[in-house]
Amino acid sequence: MRRRNRDINIFNLSMLDVISGAMGAFLIIMVILLPYYKKESIDYQQELKQARAAQDTARQAVQTAQAAQAEADQSRQRADAAAQQLAKTFLLVHIQWDTQYQDVDLHVVDPGGTEFWYENKTYPGQPGELSVDSQYGPGNEVWRNPSAAAGDYRVYATLYNLHGVNDTPVVTGSVIHRDGATALPATRLSVKQEKYLVATVSVGAQGQVTIR
Repeated sequence: MRRRNRDINIFNLSMLDVISGAMGAFLIIMVILLPYYKKESIDYQQELKQARAAQDTARQAVQTAQAAQAEADQSRQRADAAAQQLAKTFLLVHIQWDTQYQDVDLHVVDPGGTEFWYENKTYPGQPGELSVDSQYGPGNEVWRNPSAAAGDYRVYATLYNLHGVNDTPVVTGSVIHRDGATALPATRLSVKQEKYLVATVSVGAQGQVTIR
């Protein structure tokens, strides 16, 4: 009986040794593998952070590109507006005469055929205005356009009323534009109520002005 009990005790001790040994081996394996497990976890978190950072950087790059495109569009619009402005010029046509009392009228016909004179000094929605109209000489007449489009502007003068003076007036004057001033040829008005072509003012595609 005692021997049997001793055998059982030996068997129990053997099982305890096996279990203890297994537990020890498991602990050893965990100690060995734990640093690698932690390292893999740390690397995963780091890669996730890097991916998020790359995503934020890409988003910022897209926003920067969009802002640059918007600024480029605005710059192009400003350049187009500047080019259109450069293609225009202001015009001011001035004539004068020295004879006493006589009434001379200035007529300007724009490229579209609109005629400005004392009865039609302005037209709704169209640039251009006969701003000065003298009825008794010596006098001056002025037509101006702040944004003259390209084309030919014909300048006429008419001896509208002699007012008892039989002299034939001579009209002189000038055209003032963005590049300076150009004199108009002297024109003698010998027939009452007749329109005399003083000059043709040509505005080029780039706003340059020539007179013929």
